[in-house]
Amino acid sequence: MARRSVQFWRFEQLNGEELSRPFPARRLAEVLKKAQEAGTDRHFTSVDGTVMLAQAVASSPYPVLLLDRVRDTNLPSVGDALGRRKALPLAPGDHLLETTYFAFLKRNVIAVLTSGNGPRASRMGEYLEGMLGLEPTLVPVVREDIEEILTRLEVSRFEFALPAERLSGKLMEGEWADVLDSASRLMNQGTFRISLSVGRTGSAEDKRRIRERIQRLIDLFRQAGSVEHFDYVVAEGKDSLTGDREVVDLLKERFISHVEVDPDLFNDPQKSTAEAISILNKQAMDNEAFFAKTLPDLRGTPDSSLVPDIVAGGMAAVRAALAAAVVNAGEAGQTAGEHQDGAGHELVRG
Repeated sequence: MARRSVQFWRFEQLNGEELSRPFPARRLAEVLKKAQEAGTDRHFTSVDGTVMLAQAVASSPYPVLLLDRVRDTNLPSVGDALGRRKALPLAPGDHLLETTYFAFLKRNVIAVLTSGNGPRASRMGEYLEGMLGLEPTLVPVVREDIEEILTRLEVSRFEFALPAERLSGKLMEGEWADVLDSASRLMNQGTFRISLSVGRTGSAEDKRRIRERIQRLIDLFRQAGSVEHFDYVVAEGKDSLTGDREVVDLLKERFISHVEVDPDLFNDPQKSTAEAISILNKQAMDNEAFFAKTLPDLRGTPDSSLVPDIVAGGMAAVRAALAAAVVNAGEAGQTAGEHQDGAGHELVRG
């Protein structure tokens, strides 16, 4: 058996506004299903070159989507019984798909069944923005009052550790990715540990700036969605309300469940999808009482009009078409001499 993690995230904002109604997850699943049946290209390439592809695989009792990281370069090799290496037996046009499973639950919670190489939870936000023009803000679901504690914490130290064999820039983004990539080249055994602290020297202003910097790095770390790969993650500081010293264990307080899966079963696309749906539905039932106690109960019906149909190429293609239409209209207006004071073009998002 192999161990995988189920992370819990929540849609907090959509298009820059607080999301006070249920997220239109069923409409999203319908749009993806319609695009699949029509053969619409659903690939999206992020700014860092990662190619992603989503599909809907269930709508009841909860909508479940797959998000694949699509690879056609730097592919692994296959070895026979004697260890002789050969290329993966991919047909022309085939790609390697590394999958993460997303279930859209009540209270705008998303249960995310991860694997080592599948897209992180934050990638779903990138995909929804790139393909559909949605701008969701995803935040991790945490236990008890950790968010309140971190808000009050005047941080003085942040420290984490993980086994050297797990070191990879893929676990994080931005500056943390650079740190872990560099570390992976330095060592491949033992434990890698890093500690950031304010220190004892320097003026009060210097220490304030360092605290703010460490706090920002903690925020980036938590947003990465890969905390479960680490052995030890803590933040320490003074509670600005009580004056007490607090040590916050971010690894234990983050709401992550661990499940045992059959690795052979997860190598079969059909069986793995069915098993993932079963795992996510069970997690939803097992944790419903916790969500009901700690998260707001959203009222109203989802606004399905927020989710447009998918266009091949995503929002980049839509914006390019709108820009071309504006240019063509402007040229036509100049030709006809149709210039009026105060006239102009307004792009209306549908």
